[in-house]
Amino acid sequence: MRDFIAFKKRTGGVLHQHKAIKVTPWNYEDVERLTEGKFKAIPHTKVVPDKRKKSGKREETYYTYLYWGTEYNSLKELNKHKVYITIDIHFDTLLDIIPYYPYIVSAACCNDGKESVFISSKSFVDEERDRHLEYGNYSDYWQSYKKDLQEHYKEVVLRYFNPEGREHVEEICFTEDGIGNTLKPIDPNFTVSWRWADGVNHTHWTSPEVIDYEKGIIRMSKQDLKLIGNKVLVYYVEAKEYPVILW
Repeated sequence: MRDFIAFKKRTGGVLHQHKAIKVTPWNYEDVERLTEGKFKAIPHTKVVPDKRKKSGKREETYYTYLYWGTEYNSLKELNKHKVYITIDIHFDTLLDIIPYYPYIVSAACCNDGKESVFISSKSFVDEERDRHLEYGNYSDYWQSYKKDLQEHYKEVVLRYFNPEGREHVEEICFTEDGIGNTLKPIDPNFTVSWRWADGVNHTHWTSPEVIDYEKGIIRMSKQDLKLIGNKVLVYYVEAKEYPVILW
């Protein structure tokens, strides 16, 4: 867990993944955004004959496609070359990242305490299974790995995700800027939320935003300050000291 917390801090809670995508007439904008502008669909117009028009002609729009400085005349030609997008995978807790354990780190870089990590588009276990199938060397080992991963899930849940004895509901007074403090440090594995004295969920815009887990600093949105006032009950789970565990 200590390693995970350090990793989340360095990466900002984001992994990146390169994926090949088939470009279609319906996903131009998404592909352009996910390639950070390296792909562009360029519209052109041409005049074509049309007997239905009085003028006997009409304007028709067609596209060419620019990718990494090379222009392609058709989607077929472009997709044969392959277009790669970058997907951001956001994670909050250790449970979010466990499914990506079997993915290979394809690239990583670090600068000034910040880290960017790119992982493969497919699980290495699944890739090996499919590769062995292709070459006539199939075995069930991959099922054993997936079973081990499920056992790891159980171990992590039982060790870190039992809030018994650490749950708190406190009345917190927020400043004009919407800043408040809990009495205890906040466990980042659990969601912080509003609570109501009458037990009924009241209308609100957003949940509390945690600014600093160790110091218990949280923020209320300006909309909620006006809607529910600056005094409200807050539910959170108290952080605990995580032991060093050597595998």
